[in-house]
This record gives sequence, structure tokens and C-alpha cells, in this order.
Amino acid sequence: MRRIIVGAVLILLLAGLAGCKYSILPKSKEINDLQLVQVIGIDRLPGETNDCMLTIASKNLEAGGEQESSEGMARSTDGNTGSSKSKALVLTSRGKTIFDAVRNVQTHSSKNIFWGHSEYYLIGEEAAKDNIAKYLDFLIRDHELRIESKVYIVKGSTAKDMIELFNQTGFFILDKLDSLGQNLKLLSTSEEIKVHKLIRFIDVHHASARVPCIYLTNRDNETGKQVKDIESCGYAIFSGFKLSGFIGTDISRGVNLITNTVESSIVTVKDTTGQDASLEIIDSDTKVIPYFNGDELESILLKAKVTSNIGEIQSQTSFTDELSISHMESQQSKILENEMKKALEEVLKLKSDCLEICDGIRLSRPLKWHKIKDRWMQIFTSIPIDVEVESRIQRTYDIRDPSGNRMKE
Repeated sequence: MRRIIVGAVLILLLAGLAGCKYSILPKSKEINDLQLVQVIGIDRLPGETNDCMLTIASKNLEAGGEQESSEGMARSTDGNTGSSKSKALVLTSRGKTIFDAVRNVQTHSSKNIFWGHSEYYLIGEEAAKDNIAKYLDFLIRDHELRIESKVYIVKGSTAKDMIELFNQTGFFILDKLDSLGQNLKLLSTSEEIKVHKLIRFIDVHHASARVPCIYLTNRDNETGKQVKDIESCGYAIFSGFKLSGFIGTDISRGVNLITNTVESSIVTVKDTTGQDASLEIIDSDTKVIPYFNGDELESILLKAKVTSNIGEIQSQTSFTDELSISHMESQQSKILENEMKKALEEVLKLKSDCLEICDGIRLSRPLKWHKIKDRWMQIFTSIPIDVEVESRIQRTYDIRDPSGNRMKE
């Protein structure tokens, strides 16, 4: 009986594979016939319309290849026809929705567009002000796109302009974004955020989120000519699905300290002689400590412990005594505490639950959190929140005393 059942199942499966019209297997395509999209830009069209614009970038694999425009004509981003040094094939399309624009952009390409290699989603500032959730829906719903892809908000311009103008530099935008993401870890003034984490923010943190933002700037190249470049500019803060403001790089490290996302950073202080000394943060841990009176939350303490190493001392004075170390530790604590307070102040002003403070309360006091979670946004913006930073200098790297110290002896 078992063999009969197995045989019948196999026959049914084989019957499904037979024939030309229908198949349970995906349609095969040659790799040369695919356009592998790696960067996607999303913008809201100006005016009263709700239409959106989609811009896609694929690496130009042909030496001297030309960029395809949204009209299907081959040209470069700087408008020159013929041989082009552009690194990307860029296509744009419009649609009532992102899905509509995705179908429309296929009509402008001579190849089958493949979305499975998309690594970055760039969302223009106007689209972010409109409603970020509606622009993310297709990106997480469609089976070809990846929820491991990273999201950036484009400040001050459209995603289309950033992709097209940067393509004039001769560098592929994907390579620039990869480099930017790696270097964010050196300063900890921003971070990379993936689609699935952003969706969790929106769903769990009361339609609030923080998203790293970038902008297009000018810099001098090796010949002294100005070229376009992409730089990080801190965080875009969301409240109620909409972009409500920005936190710049002058205090955005405070956001990373509160959310335990600091990997490394440099803090410049003064030694006992008044000369500059640079400390490298090598570890930090911030705990959210809630204080309840019965079931009511009365206050919150954000207590950070920061460990640093001495990276540079500009004076020739010995600094290994307890007084010198304590002097620099105290300054670092004040600097970081000030950044955390200013970042917290800005977030509270924007009424956004993007600092994950509620997660700290939920994990440490789950039963009491359950009783206040429905009133969290009202509580969060009204109760006192204190900040404390405890700094410790651990090492001095390869030398204990600076060069020239013995000459003073």
C-alpha cells in the first residue's frame, strides 16, 4: 500500500512537470540577459500627486559602456553620448505605487531586471516626510527583494539626483555606500540599518524610527576639480511614520551611546598641562534603569560605562599617575554625557520612540512594562530622564610616557 501511494504521488508530480504552458519551476534566464539591480532609489513626485519615482542602478560591466536613460536611449549621466566612463546603468520610472513603477521600469530596459541583488534602498527626503511605511511595503512584500538590504534617507535632495550625479564621478555608488558603512564604525556618529530592523522599529516603537541619513556634497579631487561625493550626516528621526527632524553628527554619537551601538570613536580632552589628548572608545555599555512607584513609572536613569585607551598625548608630561588619568576620565564623561543629553532632548522634542529605551524597561521589568505600554509615548515625553557616564582609561598602547618626557627630567 505504501508503494502504491508513493507511486501515485510521483505520477502526479511528473504530470505537473509535463507540458509547456504551466510549470511549477521558475522560468530560467541566462545571466547575460539579466540586469542585476544593486541600488534602488525611491522618491515622491512634487505637487499634489501621490505618484512616486523609482531609480535603479546596476554596475556597468562593459568597458566604456553607456548608461541607459529612462527613455530607453543610451547616454551617460553627464549628457555625453558615445563612449562613457559611467560606472552604473541607471533607469528611472514613475508609477502610482512602487509596484507600478517597478513594472514600468522594465519597459525601459533591454534586459530582464533582477531584484535579488539589491543591497541599498535610498529614500528621498520628501518621500520620508510623506510616510515611510507605505514606501517600504513593496520592499518587504515582494519575494525577490531582500530584507537584509540597508536603508538610507537622502537629506536635501532626491534619491534620483544622488544616484545620477554621483555616477558622474566614475565611481559606482554601491562601492561608495559599502565603504561609507564600514567607516561609520570608526566614528560611531551613525550606523547601518537593515530593512527588517526598520520594520521592527515601526511596528514595535509606536511608528517611530531612526534611520541613518546621507547627503550629496562637493569635494576636491587629486587635480583640484570639484566632484560629487556622499557623506553621512547623522540620523533622520521618524514619528508617526513621518520624517520629523534630523540629528546631526555633532551629537549623533549620543544616540549610539544610548542605544549601545558604539563600536569605536575618538574623544579629545585636555591633559593636566592643557594640551590635547585623544582617547579611543573601545567599549561602552548603557543600561536603562527604571524607577517605579507601585505600577507607575516615575523616572528613568541612563547609566553608561565607557572604556577607553589613550591614543595620543601632545604634551611631553608624564600622564600615568592617578591624578592625570582621573582628569582625562572626568572630561570624557562630561563630553559624552552632554552628547547623550542633547540627543535625548532632540528626540523628546520630536516625540519619537527611536532610542529603544522602552526595550530596556520591557526586558528588565516585564510585568510592570505590560501595565504602562499602552501609555508609553505619553509617559516617555513627560517623565524625568537622567544621564550618567562613568569613564575608565584602560591602556596606553605601546608606550607609557610620551616622547621627550625624559628631557624634562
